[in-house]
Amino acid sequence: MRDTPPKRVAIVGPGALGCLLATALCRIGGEEIWVLDHDSRRAALLQHSGLTLEYADRCEHFPIQATADARLIGPVDLVLLCVKSPALRRTLPSLLPLLTEKTLLLAWQNGIGHLPFLLGAQLPCALALAVTSLGAHLLGPGRVRFGGAGATTLGFLGEAPREARQALDGAAELLRLAGLEARVDKDILAQIWNKLLVNVGINALTAIYHCENGELLRKPEALGLMRAAVQEAAGVAQAKGIAIAPDPVARTIAVCRATASNISSMLQDVRQKRQTEIEAINGAVLEEAGRLGIPAPVNAELVDAVKSLEKTYFPG
Repeated sequence: MRDTPPKRVAIVGPGALGCLLATALCRIGGEEIWVLDHDSRRAALLQHSGLTLEYADRCEHFPIQATADARLIGPVDLVLLCVKSPALRRTLPSLLPLLTEKTLLLAWQNGIGHLPFLLGAQLPCALALAVTSLGAHLLGPGRVRFGGAGATTLGFLGEAPREARQALDGAAELLRLAGLEARVDKDILAQIWNKLLVNVGINALTAIYHCENGELLRKPEALGLMRAAVQEAAGVAQAKGIAIAPDPVARTIAVCRATASNISSMLQDVRQKRQTEIEAINGAVLEEAGRLGIPAPVNAELVDAVKSLEKTYFPG
């Protein structure tokens, strides 16, 4: 593995984040960028029509190589795994043609519920995690709206060989060359929980109230639930000895203000009648709280409410 930027990159999952990252990498030039999709029809559409990135005042278009068959791509230096946590179990086996002992797999999922599965997957390559506050909204196949700049943090859960650390440094450099703010952190678990606490307070509530992020701050009931849910989750993190940043409620409110017009990924899922990441976010907090004997009634309430929404389009 290298400490220089990787040359062959596969982005798995052309959702909002996957498309945003792909468009950013396409700007660099010199790298071979692929998008891998489970949907062969959509992959063919992306191969034919490319990707479109929308801003408030302009659009940019990028040709892209896309396929539903990882064998057509072959081994790559870097995999950006951008599918949502519910899709991981069916996605990982399809990635094997991309992976060698020299590949770095960088996972971008929200929450913590998927971590035991990833860590136990016995992959033939190094696994690292990415935490980002980039904002994006998928408008249609290959068409994404930029939702706001944000920092991205990369890291390993535990010790990693020197070659893997060099590869992660190279991945961070690649993201910086693409115009993104990226860094490597030795304590990625703390960063994962810091983002989790924000997601705990925003995602489920935007889905329940069917509103943009900022609207939560104008709804007294929603704001009260936000505070309580984040405080419950912070108590779990502290009980586990995780070094979260101070005042997570204030940070969550600040994110709401900064992303006031954003439509959360969970609300996007509900509107598109897709399975949400509620189990990986509030559900995972609830599970950890149960192990520790800590009550988390508000998170339980939010999990039940989002699952009720899912049942309206996933009967049974």
